[in-house]
Amino acid sequence: MKAVWLAVVLAAVPPAQDPWFSTFSIVAFDPATNELGVGVQSRAFAAGAAVPYAKPGVGAVATQASANRAYGPKAIALLEQGLSPAEAVKRITDEDPGRDTRQVAVIDAKGRSAVYTGKRVIDRNNDPADVVHFGAWAGHVPGRNFSVQGNTLAGESVVKAMAEAYEHGAGSMAERLMDALDAGQSKGGDVRGMQSAGILVVRPLPPNSESSVERIVDIRVDDATNPFVELRRLLDITLGVPAKLTERSAQLAKSGQAAEAIAEQKKALAITPNNEQMHYALAQRYAQAGDARNAMQSLAEAVRRQPHLKKQAANDPVFARLKDLSDFKRLVGQ
Repeated sequence: MKAVWLAVVLAAVPPAQDPWFSTFSIVAFDPATNELGVGVQSRAFAAGAAVPYAKPGVGAVATQASANRAYGPKAIALLEQGLSPAEAVKRITDEDPGRDTRQVAVIDAKGRSAVYTGKRVIDRNNDPADVVHFGAWAGHVPGRNFSVQGNTLAGESVVKAMAEAYEHGAGSMAERLMDALDAGQSKGGDVRGMQSAGILVVRPLPPNSESSVERIVDIRVDDATNPFVELRRLLDITLGVPAKLTERSAQLAKSGQAAEAIAEQKKALAITPNNEQMHYALAQRYAQAGDARNAMQSLAEAVRRQPHLKKQAANDPVFARLKDLSDFKRLVGQ
C-alpha cells in the first residue's frame, strides 16, 4: 500500500523545468586584446552563474530566457570544430525540443555573432493571459564585435542604449560591459526589476606566460535589490582600483594636500572595507595631516584585523608624532 501511494505522489510531481532568466545581456570580443566577455542582469536568482560561458581564443555565449545551460559548452565545442556562430546557434537550437522558450547569443574570436530568440519568448509579450510578460519586449541589436540581447524588457531602447554605451565606451572590456549594463537599466531594463548580475571576461595566455589565469574577470552578485552597486565594487577590486587610489592618496599627502589625500584613501576603503592595509593607509594619511585622534582610530582598526601590523606601525616614520602617546605605545605593544 505504501509503495502504491509513493508511486502516485511521484507521478503527480511535474518534471523539473529550466528556470526563466528574463534578462538583458551582452556578448563581446575585443580584437585589440583578444578578450571575450559576457555581461548580464536579470530579475532572477544567480543569472551570473547560469547565463555566461566563454573560452579564451574560441568564443562566448549567453544563454537566457528558459536558459538551456547545455548551450554554453555545446556552442563552444562547435566553434572549436570550425562552425560559425550562426551555424552553432542553428545546430544547438535545432536539436532542442524546448527551443521556443530559449534565447541564446554566441560570438567567436573573429567578432562574428549570432542570436536566436524563440517563438514563445516573443509571443508571450503579446499574450494578455501572461501577466508577467505582457507588453514587454524581446530581441537583439548586433554591433561590430558584440551583440546585445534581452527579453521581458521595457523596450527596444534597453538594448540600443547598451549597444551605444559599449561601442562608445572607454576603459577595459569589463568596464565597458559594466557601462552597457548600467545603460540598459537606465532605460527600464527588465520590467520585473533587478536581482542578479555578472561579468565574465577571458583572455588567452601569452606564450611562455607564468600565469595560469585566463578568466581575468569573473564576478557576480546572485541576489540584491540593486546588484550593480556590488558588481561595480567587485569590478573595482578586480581591476585594482583601491591600490591605485591609495597610491594617489600617498602622492597627494606628499605634496601637502592633506584633505584631498584623506578623501582619496576613504574612497579606497569604501571599495574594500575588509582590507587592513586600507585602514593602515588611512591612519597614515591622518597622521600626516596632524590628526592624531583619527589616526589612532584607523590604526587600531588595522591592527585589530591584522595584529602583525603592530611592528610595522612601531617602526613607521609616518607615525613619529604618535610615538609618545600612551595609546600608541599600548596599541603597538611597547
